[in-house]
Amino acid sequence: MDLTRAGAPSEAHELALVLAGRCRRCAERIPGAAALRGSPCPRCEATTARTDADRLAVASLLAARPRVHLDAAVVIVLGATFATSFVPVTASLVLGGGLIWVGRRVVRPTLRLLSPRRRVVSAWTIRLAGGVWLAGSAIVMEPLTLLPAFGSIGKAAIAASQLALAGAFSRAYLSSQARREAAGLPVRAAEWVAVAGASLALILLSAVAFVAVAWVFAKIAEAATPPR
Repeated sequence: MDLTRAGAPSEAHELALVLAGRCRRCAERIPGAAALRGSPCPRCEATTARTDADRLAVASLLAARPRVHLDAAVVIVLGATFATSFVPVTASLVLGGGLIWVGRRVVRPTLRLLSPRRRVVSAWTIRLAGGVWLAGSAIVMEPLTLLPAFGSIGKAAIAASQLALAGAFSRAYLSSQARREAAGLPVRAAEWVAVAGASLALILLSAVAFVAVAWVFAKIAEAATPPR
């Protein structure tokens, strides 16, 4: 099977199996990184990806597959945020739902094809980066609740753009990790340092986001209290 020219129905079916982390012949689950490293299926010994070009094609296709779904999610988040922007915290919840969707449809399929060590560092990098992204967005979006006219447009624009950027980052990062896997390169120590840094940033930004949300609720309560 030449993955760089998978045009026939049988080749397209085999490619779909490989991208799903299954053997192209027996359809059984194959170990992580088997396709990207060209290792044979442990059950039927079928070759997963024969050449370097095939392995790089798998890495590229993994990043390209969810593009249409990601664009649809951005549009949905844009509309949902605009419709609920007058309620505090809802914009952050909508964005959080969009980030979870990115994790399920963009991140998870690629993680299945990585080796266990690279899968762990990649998963935690993206999870923590997503948390930092959400907390940072909340700090900016929630005070906009106090601006009825501009706030709705601002929240919708921020949430949609943040989801688009998060999706683009996830696709680019995972494509890079898949290519490193295909080249047989090890996980670098700097990648674990990035995970630790993202953890610290998430703690700090979450605290600031909590203060920002509490401040918004206090302002709303103050405005709703009749003057004495």
